[in-house]
Amino acid sequence: MRILVVVLFLAACGGSDPDPCAFHTDADDVTAPPLSTPRWAFRPWISKDISSGADTRDFVGGFRQREIPVGVVVLDSPWETHYNTFVVNETRYPAFPAMVEELHAQDVRVVLWTTQMVNRTGFDLEPGGDTYVGPSPNFEEGKRCGFFVDQGGDVLWWKGFGAGVDFFNKDAVAWWHRQQDSLLMDAKIDGWKLDFGEQYLGDTMETAAGVKDRQAYSEAYYADFYAYGASRRGVKDFVTMVRPYDQSYGFPGRFYARREHAPVGWVGDQRRDWIGLADALDHMFRSAAAGYAVLGSDIGGYLDHDDEDLAGPAIPFDTLVFARWTAVGALNPWMQLHGRANIAPWTVPDHVDETVAMYRYWATLHDQLVPWWYSLAQKAQQDPKGVIMKPIGDVAAWTGDYRYTLGDALLVAPILDATGVRDIVLPAGRWYDWWQPGAAPLEGTLPAYAMPEREKLPLFAREGAIIPLTVGSAVTGLGTARPNALTVLAWPAATASTFDLVDEDDTATTISASAARIELSRTLRPTYLRVRRDAAPASVSVGAMVTDAAALDAAASGWFYDGTAKWLWIKLPVSAATIRAAIGG
Repeated sequence: MRILVVVLFLAACGGSDPDPCAFHTDADDVTAPPLSTPRWAFRPWISKDISSGADTRDFVGGFRQREIPVGVVVLDSPWETHYNTFVVNETRYPAFPAMVEELHAQDVRVVLWTTQMVNRTGFDLEPGGDTYVGPSPNFEEGKRCGFFVDQGGDVLWWKGFGAGVDFFNKDAVAWWHRQQDSLLMDAKIDGWKLDFGEQYLGDTMETAAGVKDRQAYSEAYYADFYAYGASRRGVKDFVTMVRPYDQSYGFPGRFYARREHAPVGWVGDQRRDWIGLADALDHMFRSAAAGYAVLGSDIGGYLDHDDEDLAGPAIPFDTLVFARWTAVGALNPWMQLHGRANIAPWTVPDHVDETVAMYRYWATLHDQLVPWWYSLAQKAQQDPKGVIMKPIGDVAAWTGDYRYTLGDALLVAPILDATGVRDIVLPAGRWYDWWQPGAAPLEGTLPAYAMPEREKLPLFAREGAIIPLTVGSAVTGLGTARPNALTVLAWPAATASTFDLVDEDDTATTISASAARIELSRTLRPTYLRVRRDAAPASVSVGAMVTDAAALDAAASGWFYDGTAKWLWIKLPVSAATIRAAIGG
């Protein structure tokens, strides 16, 4: 009788136990927000191939001790208990949430490497990697519930044998989300470095939505990680770094994540020589031409072998290549140091002091330019064809040249060999040499332009350019330590040019500059104008004339002229209304 009652009760309730594979809730139905790279993501990033909690602290500390800015640290594999569990290996990274909190207190964000693969058998081929016994703890559940493409068939990739999560299965996606929650919500990591495990799946695959090709699967993979992370952490506090265009390891070139799911486009896995630098530029140019806005590469090159011949001879580390690549990396919208050799500027085999000073300059300049980078990105990401990095010429013209502009302001002409000499064709208009601010503007072709200093590369500012930045030190020579101040570089033309600065309150401040007048629609903080001018003015309408930069810093407003570098300095006070500096004579 008791058994009959239980059976009748279960029938009335619609069944027995809930479905153990039903994970989906309405909270999982997320879509990617409008693309917006967070402001902090434009700060310098650092990463090692193999690391640990203690090593990460020492790595970050090494940069800070040498006054080299760091905004983000990436923890590459291995960091998990297996591929991919989203469970931190406490032996390698003990007290992980506390470490993240500690780094956040130093204004350093934390991004973790991962892929969409779950392993039946795992291994790390890199020296110093981890050992994994048996399948990943989530593998059997995923396979039993049908959460993998191709019924969970084994695929060999570079971290073992595993299966790809089915992003066309709502319960599989929700199951995947639940595993990310502790890192996103409890540890409060700031993003994912998403590697291309899907490249090892078939050209087509069976999914819950039928047969899909690899491209459709890739786009679903990157879109879901971006959408869910942003929904949990917020757009301003979350980022994914993804592959835009990539051709490596013998795989055909293609675009991985869609442009709208690419807050950071990372072209990686280049060899660490001149060929690798040209390859990185080629991939970034192809990505920029396709509309990807925020791009960068692994400074110095990731691989110590050719990606097409990993069993071939080792490629030696070259500090000159590293120096030239650092300059290019700093003059990309996204800057990251990462390589298989785990190099830091102070651990290079030669030219150590020069390398540290060189890296400090470029990382500091990139960091100072965050207001400019962020403003350019905000504009570009609202335009389906908007970009920051603009290749000059077409694919056929790139090889051996690779000149590009940043916005409409700077021209970068990379050094691509050990000679330190190259021809430079300047785009239409007049250009100022970054390294000779007092020299006359240039036009046309610069044959055999020599740049023997390893810490530099050819860099030019267009007449009419306006570049806002935050100068917090004297490292770049663009000012002194000025807490919470804005500096605006301007090379005015006879007719006015404008720039829309997306300020800290995410509202635009319009900056207009001509030879006779500089105007800002408001100033949220003390603002320094650094205006290129051939001669001292007879008068400036804002404040009194002072004798030097120190006196200007002490004043509420005022101006002085540096006749050697031909910079007119003007300090503006805080103002909620439009403020103008009229320049006479």
